[in-house]
Amino acid sequence: MEVVISKRLLGTSLHLCHDGESFSWIKSPSDSSWVLGFEDHVRDIGLVAKAIGTDLTIPEKSPHSNALRSILKSRLENIPWIHVMPKRDFNKIISELLEQLWLIIKEQSDGYYMNQLLFNRELLMQLQRATVDIAAIKEISSDTSNLKSQEVLRFLPKTGRHSPRTVYDQCKTVTGRLTVSQGPNILTLKKENRRILTSSFSNGKIVQLDISSLEPRIALGLFESDIPEDIYKFIGENVLDRKLTRDQVKVAVLSCIYGTGYRSLSKLLPEGFDAKNILLSVKRYFNINELKLSLEKEFKKTGKIRNLYGRDIKSGDSVVNHFLQSSGVDVSFNIFSQLIKRFREKRIKFKPIYIIHDAIVIDIASGFEKDIDECIADGFKVKNLDCNFPVKIEPIS
Repeated sequence: MEVVISKRLLGTSLHLCHDGESFSWIKSPSDSSWVLGFEDHVRDIGLVAKAIGTDLTIPEKSPHSNALRSILKSRLENIPWIHVMPKRDFNKIISELLEQLWLIIKEQSDGYYMNQLLFNRELLMQLQRATVDIAAIKEISSDTSNLKSQEVLRFLPKTGRHSPRTVYDQCKTVTGRLTVSQGPNILTLKKENRRILTSSFSNGKIVQLDISSLEPRIALGLFESDIPEDIYKFIGENVLDRKLTRDQVKVAVLSCIYGTGYRSLSKLLPEGFDAKNILLSVKRYFNINELKLSLEKEFKKTGKIRNLYGRDIKSGDSVVNHFLQSSGVDVSFNIFSQLIKRFREKRIKFKPIYIIHDAIVIDIASGFEKDIDECIADGFKVKNLDCNFPVKIEPIS
């Protein structure tokens, strides 16, 4: 086992490799190396450090960097730290950094952060730049009365027809729900504006594959395996005695999942409905109170709760919502990974281009419609839950 620190972080001509005993300077890390400072390597121990809240000791955060920053008045890039600071200080920083990295490897090797988190990263690294309709982008952005219309300009290519790369952040939210840290923000792009996405294949299509009722399905899957395919329809007919439409049932269920009170729910339903009784009925069906008590007990004992796959959630607020949302992130990645695998086994020509929480956007060549339907027909199973997750397909362009 070895750790490789990027030359970019050190300001050296080669990367520093340490196997726990000896040092060497190398041109590139192996696929099995744990790395720090590499944007295109799956086994990124820097991401693990960020996720668990470890502030790594690197040259750019040293007192020498503060002095240098005050002189250069700019971001520190390509600084030859090995020559800028005294050798003793440089060696001390690297020694402390390696101690931190090896400790992380030792403590996290069998846990969530060096397994599921990096599994998710690997899938994100498979996403490719989207082909976009430049004329559609300019048309939408020309509506100066709508400030939101300007967000499409971030999808405008610098050259050619490929949008800039979207970079996701896996660590910014308490639950691990994705945010966009750089590039076009597909997460906030209005649904009607997704028509700017075009296929890179002749007569191809852009499709979105959504996991049906993800978080409600997880909540049910904690207690039972026989879950209806259409949860909202089932609840409307069997729990709420056909009093609400399917859309109104969905509002009630999501209010339950997200911790909305009955007064807030009453504002979302037509007059005459007993929002308090509706919410209580839905909570009983999902065993929300039992789940809430269990999570609150866990937080009181350990100062955190963990999602289904072991990710720490260091918040005692909205424990049910946080637990289900965080678990939903990992369930989604597990399903998307299976989906991509099935597509490849079917030899479907496709390019995954975006993830939008519980949906994946894919560019698919013409002629594979039947194969796609076969891939999603039986739904998907994931570890830690004995239930099926249906996926539905929606054309975008």
